[in-house]
Parts: sequence; C-alpha cells; structure tokens
Amino acid sequence: MRLPALNRPTLMLGLALVAGLCAAWAARQHLHGRVLELEAQARVRTVERVVAAHDLPPGTRIGPEHLAVRSFPLALAASDSLPPERHGELAGTILRAPLRAGDAVLPVHTALQTQDSFSSHLVSGRRAITMPVDAINSVSGLLQPGDLIDLYVSFEYQRRRITAPLLQGVLVLATGTTTQHGRMPGNEETRAYATVTLDAAPEDAVKLVAARQGGTITAVLRHPQDDASNQKAVRGDLASLLGVNRPAPPASEKAPVIYGNRASGGIPRLRPASNGNAQPSGLFELPGVPELVSAWLWATAPEHEERSAVAGPLASPVQTDPLEQ
Repeated sequence: MRLPALNRPTLMLGLALVAGLCAAWAARQHLHGRVLELEAQARVRTVERVVAAHDLPPGTRIGPEHLAVRSFPLALAASDSLPPERHGELAGTILRAPLRAGDAVLPVHTALQTQDSFSSHLVSGRRAITMPVDAINSVSGLLQPGDLIDLYVSFEYQRRRITAPLLQGVLVLATGTTTQHGRMPGNEETRAYATVTLDAAPEDAVKLVAARQGGTITAVLRHPQDDASNQKAVRGDLASLLGVNRPAPPASEKAPVIYGNRASGGIPRLRPASNGNAQPSGLFELPGVPELVSAWLWATAPEHEERSAVAGPLASPVQTDPLEQ
C-alpha cells in the first residue's frame, strides 16, 4: 500500500509548529531557572542588632529607653555590633558621638563614666557654694581652680556705708565647669565662665548667701602661701576715707542770745567747735583676728608647723560691735 505524498506547504507548517513549541519550552525553562536564581539571591541571612531608638545627642547617658532592635543583612552587619541579648553592656555609658534613629550603637560610640562626681572631692564637713560672676567679681576672669581669694562685702549700716572683710583665704573649687580634676563631662571646651564655686564651711556658706542678698561682694586674689588675715575695715563715704571731707567753720565758745533788738549774753554751744582739721579717715579694725576659711589646707601641708610657730595662735573674737563706734 502506498502512503499519500505530503505536499510542501503542509510539511513546512508542521516543521514551524514543532520549532515554535521547542522555543516556547526553552524560554519557559530559562525564565523558571532565572526566577529560582533570583529567589535564591533574595533569601539573605539577617541578624538582629541594637540600634538607636531615636536621634541621640552626644553626652546622653544611655538607658533602655534609648535603644531598639533592627535586622541587618549578615554581610552588612558591623563586626562589633551588639545583639539584643547584650544591650545591658550599654546601660549607663555616655554617648561620645551623635547617632540618628536606626543607627547601630557600637561600643566605640560610648564611654564609661570614669570621672567621679564633683561632690566626692569635697572634704568631710565642707560645702561647695556656687556664686554667679555678676554677684562676685571674677578678678577679670583670671581665677583658676585652686586659687585662694579674700571676699569683701559692702553694705549700708545705720545710714553709713561699711566695707569689711567677709571671708579670707577661700579656696576656688571650680570656675564654670572647670575643676582641679578636669572638666565635667558633656561640656565643650571654653575659657569663659559665668559661675565660681567656692569651698566653705556650713556657717561660711550662710554668710555668703546673706552677703549676696544684702550687699555687694568683691573678690581679691591671694597668694597661695599667704596665711595672714586682715582686720582692716572702713566706714563712711569716700571723702572720709581719703581725709578730704570739708571741715566745719570755726565758732566762738558761746552762741549769742538775742532779746528784742540787742544781744544779752550767750550760752555754751551744744556741739564743740571744730578745730579745723579733717575728719578721721574712717578706717578701723575688726575685733579679733578672723580665721582663714580654707586654713584646713595648710593643716595638711608639711610646713604647717613652721608656719604656725611664726604666725602664732589666732585670737578669739571680742564681744563688742565696732560698727557702733
């Protein structure tokens, strides 16, 4: 039996159909393989790391409220980044650099609080009192921690101006945020300061508060080895202090008495006649010798015994009021 012969168009059509099916199958296989490759690449291993919960400025003391957890690709996570179970290592540390929300908090960003508190440097029984520079002059900004100063107070007493030593030998503990032990943390370097912190006994701190409210305080720089106290004070105005006040006019011993249109005698004057000399300068000495406020510093020095032998003991105050004179 003889098969029918295929014509040429039918053969070409069949070949084209087979080729199309093969091409479609190949394209499908290629696309499927590519999808599998992309999916494999997308399946990257991630790790959780501790990050900043919000923007944090430098100087922040880190607590749990400042931290959050975020996932990072394993290949992109910093080698020193911390997993959530180690977040306790950051508690209480001080942030050294600013962080944005979502930034990983690394150990290099933080520092431990190594500096002791300012109060821990105070001697037992002493107090630190801070005075603004506008209330106590800062000796033209030349004060430094460790300096000794004398404080004078000017005030009105019985309608006369009095200027007298308030405290002497006061130790300067800090100027602004600068102390003898360095700067307090979280403050930028600066030479300017608006406050002065002084060492004082509790009773001296009370004097400073009262003097600031009722008078004007002036600071005078003292040599660090000077342990002598001063008793000099002044009363009256500047003319009396300089001895240039105008003398009273001379007068006779008796004041005339006039009856009608004629003088009939005289009576003694109620105030003595002036001798034409200027009034006293107004300087006077306080009763007793005031103790130096920070004399305890010298008590710990090796040369204290030699100084004490030369200076002698301090006198006890006399129970009189020199301001009444």
